[in-house]
Amino acid sequence: MCIKFLGVKINCIAKFYVFSVNPSAFNSIEPLTGSNFKKWKRDLEIVLGLLDHDLALREEKPEVTADSNAEQKQKLEKWEKANRICLLVMKKSMTETICGGITESENAKEFLEAIGLKFKESEKAETGTLMTKLATMKYDGVVDMRIYLLSMIEVASKLKALEIPIADPFLYHTG
Repeated sequence: MCIKFLGVKINCIAKFYVFSVNPSAFNSIEPLTGSNFKKWKRDLEIVLGLLDHDLALREEKPEVTADSNAEQKQKLEKWEKANRICLLVMKKSMTETICGGITESENAKEFLEAIGLKFKESEKAETGTLMTKLATMKYDGVVDMRIYLLSMIEVASKLKALEIPIADPFLYHTG
């Protein structure tokens, strides 16, 4: 099957190549700053998955021996390429300060886990801040009630993302 791209016939293999290495897709990943780890990780996994470069995050490195066949060697090559791309994208999508504080690894899955451990402490601080904010919110009568309720719901949603669900009745009684 062929398609036309900019007036030129391209077969499906070439089409896949054109879109699988499109660097502009990586620009949609917001840089990791510290407080946005969950969103950064989700965006990273989506982009790498859509571009079929997430193999190193999903599977362990295949073992290849002298007796391995061509298919097994090709699988290792594909994994190594995906691993290299994952590492490059992760490092490109974080600030130098953050990147410098993470233990280096040649394995993308291990590197992502190291980043996750680094920001586990950050989540605890964020949870405390959000809980305090929610507990001390009071309607002052100056802003619209709707805006006040939406801000409470926003804080509750952030807590839910941190796996601290807030029951709706709590929001109604504190509001």
